[in-house]
Amino acid sequence: MKRILMIPLDERPCNYRFPQIMPRADYELLLPPYEMMGRKKKPADTARLAAWVRRNASGADILILSMDTLIYGGLIPSRLHSETAETLCARADLIRELKEAHPALKIYAFQTIMRCPRFSNGDEEPEYYWTYGADIHRYGKYLHREQLGILTEEEAADFARIKGRVPVDVLADYTGRRDVNLGVLFHTLTLAEEGLIDGFIVPQDDSAPYGFTSLDQQKVRKFLKEHRLWLKVPVYPAADDTGMTMLARAVNESRGTMPAIYVYYASARGPFVVPSFEDRTIDATVKSQILAAGCRRVYSLEECDIVLAVNIGSEMYYEGTFEQLTAAYDVERSLPEYIAYIKYALEKGKLVAVADVAYPTHNDLELAELLRDEGLLLKIHGYAGWNTSSNTLGTVICETSLYLAGKDDEGNRYFLLHRYYDDVGYCSHSRTWIDVNVVEQNGCTVFLLDGERGKCTEAAREELLRYMAENYPELSDMVADVEVTSPWNRTFEMDFVLKLK
Repeated sequence: MKRILMIPLDERPCNYRFPQIMPRADYELLLPPYEMMGRKKKPADTARLAAWVRRNASGADILILSMDTLIYGGLIPSRLHSETAETLCARADLIRELKEAHPALKIYAFQTIMRCPRFSNGDEEPEYYWTYGADIHRYGKYLHREQLGILTEEEAADFARIKGRVPVDVLADYTGRRDVNLGVLFHTLTLAEEGLIDGFIVPQDDSAPYGFTSLDQQKVRKFLKEHRLWLKVPVYPAADDTGMTMLARAVNESRGTMPAIYVYYASARGPFVVPSFEDRTIDATVKSQILAAGCRRVYSLEECDIVLAVNIGSEMYYEGTFEQLTAAYDVERSLPEYIAYIKYALEKGKLVAVADVAYPTHNDLELAELLRDEGLLLKIHGYAGWNTSSNTLGTVICETSLYLAGKDDEGNRYFLLHRYYDDVGYCSHSRTWIDVNVVEQNGCTVFLLDGERGKCTEAAREELLRYMAENYPELSDMVADVEVTSPWNRTFEMDFVLKLK
């Protein structure tokens, strides 16, 4: 049995819990004690984490490293630190030390390109982002378009106004940190170039076609091409799913297998949609996700192990009119045919992974109800429908490829139930319900609740149990109770521990 050590991206359930409750193959997974991780804007003690890795490396076969945690103490601290490049690069050099001490240790690592959100919200950014966030985002967008020679007169006028609004010291702090982080990423990539890292991914945290993140991505791609790393280091939209992608890759490569995945879309135009918070068509990202997970894409049902059934319309939908929703999701997408194909693939003995990416940040309740009505909820082998398109893709590809490796029916059933309670019950219903009915009534905001186990989380638990019992009794009958906590003391994500009957 392989022993895998993992330093996750941070302490949120998607990064810390999901890998631990995945269906098991022939491996043991060990993560640092939870109390060793950071807490949102409070970084983990990187020296303590490094010591934990050193203590456990001698008995491990595989090490999966979030470099953002190892170097900065977590994803959010990577956006807030004031460390020097020399200090940060020295932390990355733990890889060299480990490889010299344990030459047989397989090391997989990932390190993000820093995001630049389009909204003024400092919950996960520097405090000045509450005031200047949208302006900083547009500054990067206009700077990029100006460099390309495609800045319009209207954009140029807005660019001039933004330059007058954003304080010089704020912009210098923001761009200076981006420059430091990019230099540290290049340093880590030199370790990969030397052969000290067996697998490396550069995930683009929330991105767009133009802006600071896209400019950084161009520099990363130039570095990869100049250093002949282009075929070895994928760069694609991702973040919170990347630890799971690396877990799938490590297991697949340790077994000498490369699962074959056939991709099937609910809409003929689906492959060409650019998902929210991303910078390219979903099909381009699907290709990267499959390859990064140690799998291969095939183009027929007959030659595949797994059917990746992608639920998407002809465009992404936010706040449009009912007519726009109807066109994108009812006219251009055929859920009846999509469901029929899932049944057909199951009849042919294929594993089916449902990637529910029709909407950003939550699942498609219409699809979940159809899966329920057709008795497919526990017949499919993988499901995810949370947050960004890439988060969903990385989760469900990992789940299904690990199930293929280990045929862990009990573990897979638990993870499916967890996804339905989290993605369907909470993200698509209970989260909105408590936002409207509970949060303000208890003197809280969606960004600051009354504690990890306060009145808001208890209300979320009660509404989740009620909703699932009423709408998904087949699943509810299997669950005795659900423990609910809020690790970041906000409503956006909750941590769920299902207790099965």
